[in-house]
Amino acid sequence: MIRVVMDTNVLVSAMISLSGNEALLLLAVKQGLLRPCFSRAVLEEYSEVLARPKFAFSPDEIAALVDLLQHQGDLLRPAPLSGISPDPKDDKFIACALTARGGFCGHGEQEGFPERPTWTDPGRQRRGTPESDHPRTLAKQPLRPR
Repeated sequence: MIRVVMDTNVLVSAMISLSGNEALLLLAVKQGLLRPCFSRAVLEEYSEVLARPKFAFSPDEIAALVDLLQHQGDLLRPAPLSGISPDPKDDKFIACALTARGGFCGHGEQEGFPERPTWTDPGRQRRGTPESDHPRTLAKQPLRPR
């Protein structure tokens, strides 16, 4: 199983688009093909950003997504890093990826990131996610136990 640290913009894109490439990452998480890795700080950022009024996601949709990640993923306790990323707010994601032992990082902005861990553009992945597996419908679906 591939361990993945997803940047917040990947989750926002996945929530917005039923057929976007980023939604495929969440489908793979739901199906147990990818194991999300995150820290408490990363989860807090996910919740804070997804709750911004400009996105208009319901609290149930946000809770369902965070629950999916928590049930299918690994809570890490990475050592704090600083100055490793061009954007200091991204250091927590890199720290998680390093703790996950080089886990794959889904991120839409490759330029300027260090060689390890590997940052990749989900836009290079296959398109198409069944609507029933889209993260915005997860609020209406029970989670499968790990």
